[in-house]
Formats: sequence, structure tokens, C-alpha cells
Amino acid sequence: MSVRHIESVHELADNRYLVTGYEAAIQLLADRRMSNDPANGTDLHSDIAARSAVNQRHSTSMQMCDGARHTRLRRAVAPTLTPRRYDAPVERMRARATDLLDALFGRGGGDLVGEFVLPLVFSVICELLGVPEADRDRVLAWAEDSTMPDPEVSSAGAAALDTYLAALLATRAEQHGDDLCGELAAATAAGRLSAAEAVGTAALMIVAGYETTVSFVSTATLTLLMAPRLQCALARRPESLPSVVEELFRYLTPTAGTWTRFAMDDVSVGDVVIPAGSAVVVDLVAANRDPDRFDHPDRLDPSRTDTKHLSFGHGPHYCPGATLARKQAQVILGVLLPRLSELRLTVPVTELRWHRNRFSKRPRALRTTVIDSRPEVIA
Repeated sequence: MSVRHIESVHELADNRYLVTGYEAAIQLLADRRMSNDPANGTDLHSDIAARSAVNQRHSTSMQMCDGARHTRLRRAVAPTLTPRRYDAPVERMRARATDLLDALFGRGGGDLVGEFVLPLVFSVICELLGVPEADRDRVLAWAEDSTMPDPEVSSAGAAALDTYLAALLATRAEQHGDDLCGELAAATAAGRLSAAEAVGTAALMIVAGYETTVSFVSTATLTLLMAPRLQCALARRPESLPSVVEELFRYLTPTAGTWTRFAMDDVSVGDVVIPAGSAVVVDLVAANRDPDRFDHPDRLDPSRTDTKHLSFGHGPHYCPGATLARKQAQVILGVLLPRLSELRLTVPVTELRWHRNRFSKRPRALRTTVIDSRPEVIA
């Protein structure tokens, strides 16, 4: 690989930095002098700290704390995010994916986002948390609102979701249960978590447990619809799907950037010194397409073997649900791929509308129609 030495750390203004290089991103994401707690940005960046407080939960999230507290909150969810706990829900998702796809084909087509990907992914995280089926539509609506750029919408959505989860946790404290809300309620009763930490952890798991995966799988589906040769290659060699999914994670990067972090000390990155107190954002899209790290980074290459991307972050705040997200993506795309060649979008790609929130974007809908892909028989 030729070395191009592109600039990877950019000083913007007022002690604000944007990181676009892969190696610089790796270094800073692993550096414990970089704090995720917006309280550490109040001196120089009161606007960022205030915006973070509004956009985040009214409770406490592991994304917004560091050190021992962050470790304690991660440990509270770790057992739920193991194959022993999620294998059965994912297998039920696989069966439901087949049923939903059969129904879509039976109707002659449909929306691959709203009628397929979104309900499949959301059902898994709700099952893991113990959210009753009767409540899931309104929980989804609140979760969607909580990620919107408009602070009034996001605050209202977050408040409604927190209120609901506080009531669910109170119920679980009396009924007990082996789902995550039952475990969070027990941890609160035992003094291992505060009530705000339990609510914040449950809310984070709801939102993070579906939003990024839905965005990725929906956008990956669109990419595959536009790449019939890749569809055929995967249909012939389904065992290559896991590696192609990793390349799609690199190429698509569903979460554009990290939370704003604050330097607690002077931090050297290559030839740049980021002063203490500075606000830093890592551009994950740019890092995943760094030409100093990946050959032909703007090319989707299904044969690429070096796919160590940063789509799930890196370091202490590496996404705890990364393995589950990978598994869900592989299962859903694995069910869809053998029949994807029989579907066509009903509108040109340029006319698709996009759902955009503070973290990612996805097609609002992928409306498709079933086509007859069988070769014509000439008598």
C-alpha cells in the first residue's frame, strides 16, 4: 500500500478537533484521558455539554460516563449480550424472517424496511429486555423520537421512554424475571445500581439495540439491490456472508461519528497536540475509508480480507452489542439474499426518502415488487 500521509487530525476552532484518520482514531478511542462525560466540557464547551444533556436521556447512560462507573454499567448488561442469552431470540427472529418474507412475496411485494428489517430487529431487543408485545409499537415511537435532531422532539421522546421504563422496572422488581429489566430491577434493589442508572441503561439498550442495526441492514439491503453480481456471488457462496457483512460495515459505517469527547490532559496524536479541555469528535466514516489504512477505500470489495473497521468504535466504549448486531445482520441478510433477485425497487434510487437522526440515516422505506426471475422457455 502506498503511503499518502493524509491529514488525520483537524483543528476546527475554539479548541475543537475533528479526527478523520484511522490510526489517530484508534489511538484516541483507546486513550482514557479522553472523557465521554459532558460535565468535563463545561469550562470551554458549555454549548456542547448543554446540548449533550438535552439530547441524551433524563437518566444516566454508560455512554456519558467514564472509569469505574462506566465499567459497572457495562457489567450490568454483559450477561444479556452473550450467545447463551440471545441465541434463542435470534433463532426465533430467523423463523419470523422467513414468515415475513413469505408474506411479502405473497402480497406481490412490500416495504423491506417497515415490513421486514425493523420489526425483526426491534423484536429481539424487546424480548431481551422483557418489553411486552402489546407495548412495543409505542416504545418504538418514543425511541425513534428520542434520537431526532430537534431537541424538543428528542426530549419528549426520551422523557416518555424513561417514564415507561421506570414503571416497567418497578413491575419487574415485584414480579422478578430473567430478562434484562428483571436483572436491572434486582441490581437496583441490591444497591448495585441507582434508579436513574437502571432506567438509563434500559433506555440505552432499547435505542442502541435496534437503531444502528436497522440502519445498517436497511442500507446494506439497498446496496445489494443495486449490486446484482454481488447478490449472485453470495447466493453461490453463502459461507462468505460473514466476511462480506464486515466489508459492508466498513463501507457503509452506519454511525457517522462518536459522541463528543473531552481531553482531560494534553494528548499528542502524531505531530498534533490536542490541548487539555478540547472537544474531539472522531469521524468514523472517514476513518473507515482512510486511504492510508485501506487500499481503494471507496470501493466495496467482497474479497477484502483486511476489514478491521471502526463501525462499533474501539477502546473502553466499544459497542457491547457488536456481536449481537453482527449475528442479526447475518441472519436477516442470509434469509433475504436467496430471494433478493426476485425483487425490484418500485422507485428509482434517487427518489428514495431518508430517515435521518442524530446518529445515522436509513431509507424510510424500500418498497419493492416481485418480478418473475425465471428464464423464459421457448417452445
